[in-house]
Amino acid sequence: MKKIIFLLLTLVTIPLYSQKITSENYYDFYVKYIPNCKLTTAWVNKNEVAQILEEEMEKAGFEWISTFKIIKISDEEYVTAICFSEKSKVGFLYEGIHGLPNPNRKGLKSMYKDNTGNDYAEKVIPLVGDSKFIKIKEVPTNFFILKQDPYWYQFTDKPQNDKVLVDKQAILEILRTDVRKVIATFKK
Repeated sequence: MKKIIFLLLTLVTIPLYSQKITSENYYDFYVKYIPNCKLTTAWVNKNEVAQILEEEMEKAGFEWISTFKIIKISDEEYVTAICFSEKSKVGFLYEGIHGLPNPNRKGLKSMYKDNTGNDYAEKVIPLVGDSKFIKIKEVPTNFFILKQDPYWYQFTDKPQNDKVLVDKQAILEILRTDVRKVIATFKK
């Protein structure tokens, strides 16, 4: 029985494996189950994302770049930019939530907007008193909300099975490709 399941899995994944994984097709490579194997789905963390954003903004010629900076939008609205060019006043906000991989969410401005109608929210935690959410109805156009949700990868406890999965290197390259497209829309 195990041999039959392995054969079926191989026959189904060979055509996928022969394709190059790209930003347009990587959801086709999502695997829900591999028999007799521990399959893990993980997401790129915000520190890795910040490093990639900083590198790509520098390569694109932006200056005075910093990561994890508090930016004042208005008297009552502040956000933490994961990466920001102070000189050009453009950058990225980070939405660090995700669900099971779903290609329909990649095109959303933010999952938060889809759930609440607000583009973004920032939680302010005082040392004394209750926390407060700063809800941003419309994020200014000089910010792009980068969602954690689309940047997933998979691995198993049996590396020979990983050949048919979206691995971390592939998703990091997809993230870079997507970031370059966004950066190309920013004004220096």
